[in-house]
Amino acid sequence: MNRPKAPKYTKEEIRDYEEKLKNTDFEKGDMMAMIIAAMITIMPAMLAVIAFMIGIVWLIFLR
Repeated sequence: MNRPKAPKYTKEEIRDYEEKLKNTDFEKGDMMAMIIAAMITIMPAMLAVIAFMIGIVWLIFLR
């Protein structure tokens, strides 16, 4: 496969980007929005793993 290679950034470009990120001010509801987005992303996978584990326990011990 011919995949495009990721662009190479210089250390100066990376440092500038990190500085810009550190100086970014968040709005009032941004932190709550990020927490909710993380929950929406992580919870389905976590619930699937828990359901799988419960299913295995049920098959082995409770059947």
